[in-house]
Amino acid sequence: MIGPAALVPLVGDLLDHLVAGDLDQAAAVLDHVVEDGDDADAYGLCIAAANATRVALQGDPPGRAPLARLLGPSSPPADPHRLFAARFLAAYGRGDREMTVALFRAAAEAGDPRVLTESVCALLARVSGLLRAGSTTPCHERT
Repeated sequence: MIGPAALVPLVGDLLDHLVAGDLDQAAAVLDHVVEDGDDADAYGLCIAAANATRVALQGDPPGRAPLARLLGPSSPPADPHRLFAARFLAAYGRGDREMTVALFRAAAEAGDPRVLTESVCALLARVSGLLRAGSTTPCHERT
C-alpha cells in the first residue's frame, strides 16, 4: 500500500506527464502505483484524477455545464473501459461516492485484472484530455 499522503503527489506527477505527452514518464509513475499499491491506491488514483478534473472545470465559462465536458458526446461510448471513465467522472462530478465505489469494484472484481487496468487507463486518458483542453494550472496543484 502506498497510502494517500504519498499517492497524491504521484497522481499529480502522472497527470502532468500525461498532459505534457511524456508517456514514458507517465507509464513509469503508473507502474509504480500498480506494482507497489493495492486496490485502495488504484481507487485513490481514480478519485485524485477525477478531483483534478473537477478543479480544472471550475473555470468553465458561465452557462457551460461541467458534466457535459466530463461526459462528452450524448451517446455513451461503446468501449466498456471508456464507458467506465465517463460514468466514474460523472458520478464523481455529482458527488455520488457510492457509485464511484460500485463502478471501481465492478471493474476490480471482473475476473480479469486487465479490466481494471484498461478502465483506469481510459479514465486517465479522458482526464488528461480534459486537462489538456482546460486550465494551465499544473496537475500537482489540482489534486
